[in-house]
Amino acid sequence: MTATTFDPQAGYVVTASTAFISFNDQTFATFYQPILGPIAFSFFYALKARLLPNPTIANRTLQSDLLAQVNAGGQQVMEALHRLEAVGLVQTYFQHDDMGDVYVYDLQPTLTPEKFLADNLLSILLLEEIGEEAFDRLIKQSRRYKLASPNTSLTNVSHNFFEEFHINSQSITETPQAILTARKQSPVEKQPQLTVGMTDDFDWPSLIHLLANQPIISADLENNRELILLEHQLYGIDEPTMKTLVLRSIDLQNNHFNPKKFKQIVASTYNIVYSSTTKVAEKKTPTINEDDKLTSKDRKLLETAKDYSPVEFLQVLKGQTGGYVTSGERHILTGLVAQEKLTQDAINILTWYVISDRENSTLTANFVDAIANNWIQHGVISGEQAIVQLKTFNKRSQEKNKEAKTSKKNKWRKTIKEQMPEWSKKDTSELMKKASSQEIAKLRERIANRNKK
Repeated sequence: MTATTFDPQAGYVVTASTAFISFNDQTFATFYQPILGPIAFSFFYALKARLLPNPTIANRTLQSDLLAQVNAGGQQVMEALHRLEAVGLVQTYFQHDDMGDVYVYDLQPTLTPEKFLADNLLSILLLEEIGEEAFDRLIKQSRRYKLASPNTSLTNVSHNFFEEFHINSQSITETPQAILTARKQSPVEKQPQLTVGMTDDFDWPSLIHLLANQPIISADLENNRELILLEHQLYGIDEPTMKTLVLRSIDLQNNHFNPKKFKQIVASTYNIVYSSTTKVAEKKTPTINEDDKLTSKDRKLLETAKDYSPVEFLQVLKGQTGGYVTSGERHILTGLVAQEKLTQDAINILTWYVISDRENSTLTANFVDAIANNWIQHGVISGEQAIVQLKTFNKRSQEKNKEAKTSKKNKWRKTIKEQMPEWSKKDTSELMKKASSQEIAKLRERIANRNKK
């Protein structure tokens, strides 16, 4: 179940992975906090404070106390939870039983600094969020206990396990029942994977061929294949351009590919603002046909969406109003690309709808996630399907607005009845009758008395 709002009346239970013992507060504060933000940071510690030994589903508590603890609104807490899930620090489970809705928040350990830097998505986000100078300081801090200049003449003389310990050979071939029982009760947990396999139209063999005679360690390319493909999908980098970027990322001293340098070069190369002369599409919503088929404007928009990578497309849209792409927006687009549930042109249509059609200044995670989830649930994955879905949604919204206006207009269209004064009930001839000489004398007397006062 994908929750769209944080329900304060639902129950929750906090559990933790067996590997959570390796959670490191300093790593969480220095590496994770910059990309999570303050609310997600405090929300995680609010969950952590509610860890109890031997938790059960029956030991649930209302989620309203989490809102009070974090001192934030439901939408803010929901976005914070989504961020924690996205970086692999929380796994959320749901069920409905006799006691109502209940969520189980399973806390996960932080990655080590080296594993964090090796993760393409996390390291790119951190670099874009804190900048190169702070990023370098963070790396130096995490490696402060390592030899500054490793001596290549050092030889590992450590003893192995069997040199120091002796185990019955039969116990190795036939695992004792106590160990088998323990393993069955608590199977080995796998750390949630943030990245997925990249499958798209990038010609990897062509890149290898272009770099065949270049001074680069070939094994480095395969080891960093996922990173290269991710950057291609985000920025639409073709093979010849990728060759240039890869060559600029080589350490000249040893000819090794430097992933950190590569991320910095790509980020700086594509962190541009397009001029407002580059036009993506008209801001007006496409005309709706009865059969919901694409109009010429729709097809023009679709063709444009297919020509640009997600980040480049957003840069063009922002350039039309003089804006720029924020690190948070890159984070949102990176997540959509990595999920591989929407095609590139569908992601661009979603971006166009939020920025151009709805005239929002930035992409926000909650809004984008709500639309993306709705599309996926309705089988929308391509750009063409996305446009049709938007047209259908706009048509229904217009019909609802029309019905609401009609209902409101009829509600206030009532006949107003007022009490008529007594003089209006008299006959016209009676109203036009002349006053007698006695009535005129009395009137003059009243006027004279009033003047004396």
